[in-house]
Amino acid sequence: MKKKMVFWPVLSEDVMVQIADLDIEVVAVDSETSALEAIADADAFYGRLTPSILSAGKQLKWVQATSAGLDGYFFPELRNSDVVLTNLRGIYSDVIADHVFAFILTLARGMHVYTQHQADGQWQKGADVIHLGGKVLGILGLGGIGLEVAKRGHAFGMTVMAVDPAPKDRPDYVTAVFDPKDVMQMLTQADFVVICVPHTGETEYLINRDTLTQMKNTAVLINIGRGKVVDLTALSEAIQTGQLGGAGLDVFETEPLPEGHPLWAMPQVVITPHVAGISPEVPKRRKRVIVENIRRFVAGESLLNVVDKKRGYVVAGNKGAQVEGVN
Repeated sequence: MKKKMVFWPVLSEDVMVQIADLDIEVVAVDSETSALEAIADADAFYGRLTPSILSAGKQLKWVQATSAGLDGYFFPELRNSDVVLTNLRGIYSDVIADHVFAFILTLARGMHVYTQHQADGQWQKGADVIHLGGKVLGILGLGGIGLEVAKRGHAFGMTVMAVDPAPKDRPDYVTAVFDPKDVMQMLTQADFVVICVPHTGETEYLINRDTLTQMKNTAVLINIGRGKVVDLTALSEAIQTGQLGGAGLDVFETEPLPEGHPLWAMPQVVITPHVAGISPEVPKRRKRVIVENIRRFVAGESLLNVVDKKRGYVVAGNKGAQVEGVN
């Protein structure tokens, strides 16, 4: 008997055709109500899982998340279930690392200042410049994105350090990898701190008043990870008082960043609207991972990007997992 997989939302037509050719029954729905009706005898689900859908999925064995980030998936019922969860880790790594260095170069070379001068029609020099060679790049999270950030930092002659309990890899040019309990040792040394960690119970508001006070007053904070890793009130205060040199932010506690928030008016802050993962390459990569995981599911093979539901992320060295009962 064919395995059954419910899709909400539906993927593009060409991908759905590829999936249908994998000898799996495809059921596409357009609402949670329809998903609840279709999920009862389904083996797998792609999309916006809710507690209700999980509860109704009596035969559900596998859920493929729609992104690398898993905010919204980690409700207690899923954490405590036997359902295997996979994400799209790895499809954004180089793209987001490029965005990180767009922030770093913008703030280091004063591009944000000159852009404002251009808008005002002014030929005016004098922006402060940070020479990147020899500066310390501190990376919170040495997974796929963190490693790509590290690679770029090394190419610019920076000293690279990281914090990660179980790094995906440790190239020779990463001079130190600290355990999370020793995060202060990195923060006190870093000239640029880049947040590449997921949002978990351990990382929520990791950057707060206490940690910000440990950073150099010339340091720059870059967040392309998750908004709730940074206390924005504390960050705003640190920049306003000169306790921190500046920030490049793509993610926020509340999105969109509310109108009138102090960060909008700060010249030392560069803001982008959660676009670090955008690239014409990403949709193609997303399709490849999803199709390959469905092929593996049908064949009873180990899946890609299996999430440790207790920790909240894909554990380094995890080669995948077989889903019970798919043969």
